[in-house]
Amino acid sequence: MKTRVMISLMFGLTVSAAQAAKMDGAPAAPCEGLKVATGPAGKGYSKLFADLVRVSKNTMPLCEVNTEGGLDNLTTLSIKKADVGIVPMDALKKMAEGDANIASLMVVAALNSNYLHIVTSANGLILEGPKKYGVLKGDTRTVRITKMSELRGAPVALVGSAQLMVRQLDKVLGYNMRYIDVDSDAIAFQKVLSGEAYAAFSVAGWPHGQITRLAPNSGLTLAGFDVPISSPYSVRPYSYKNIGVYNVQALAVQNVLVTRPFNGAKIGDVAALRNLLDRELLELKDGDFEPGWNEIKSFESKVEWPRFAGLPLPAKKK
Repeated sequence: MKTRVMISLMFGLTVSAAQAAKMDGAPAAPCEGLKVATGPAGKGYSKLFADLVRVSKNTMPLCEVNTEGGLDNLTTLSIKKADVGIVPMDALKKMAEGDANIASLMVVAALNSNYLHIVTSANGLILEGPKKYGVLKGDTRTVRITKMSELRGAPVALVGSAQLMVRQLDKVLGYNMRYIDVDSDAIAFQKVLSGEAYAAFSVAGWPHGQITRLAPNSGLTLAGFDVPISSPYSVRPYSYKNIGVYNVQALAVQNVLVTRPFNGAKIGDVAALRNLLDRELLELKDGDFEPGWNEIKSFESKVEWPRFAGLPLPAKKK
């Protein structure tokens, strides 16, 4: 008992030191456990990590590596700044084509899905027609974007993982959208409100934190995904009561927890993390945790990618 108390105390001190370092700008305390690449603080991947820390009850040290999201997590893993990370399957497959380190990653567990949120103006865009006689203002019209197929040739703002996903979709669809890459959802949403972008694309699990915080009078709504698509994507409905959106069809892609290949002690650490997930799934579903856990039927759900095999079997005695 005394040993367990000491371990919990040491883990708590490590987490506190890391948090304090973030606040004062000092270097973070060295990580004594697995470094987990998540995403921006307060968003989906980071919230899932916080749930894992809670259910672990300090039995295994986990250190969060905040990034810009799934696409950035792949780079973070590739350059060995994290040991494991949460990534979407489409980005994993695409980025592995040009990076041997990413191609060597292994799936530890299938998680929830990410959804492509297409944020548009609830009041519509005011568009001006051709000038009359070459000098007079043209007639204006209001256009409301309600579905993906209405964005052909349109300027669109892209956040995080959407910067890769939408470009890949556009190659298939041939919409020739004009991309505006931005650093945050707030900037993307503002570009929609100003009319600079017809839509903002943001990828996150349901519910998307930034969208759940929108006021009913925010002037923003969500467009549906209405075009045919194939694996690794699917189409599922979601709702956001706060902005009056119900059962809108959305593009979904599987999230997976991946690990770098290890040959030493960290194989056991990754196996322990997987065991933690298996042991606590019911609690994560039933307790006061993120809704994304309830999407998971099994961590062994089929994904088209090599799996983490766990600890090697002991050698047979001769």
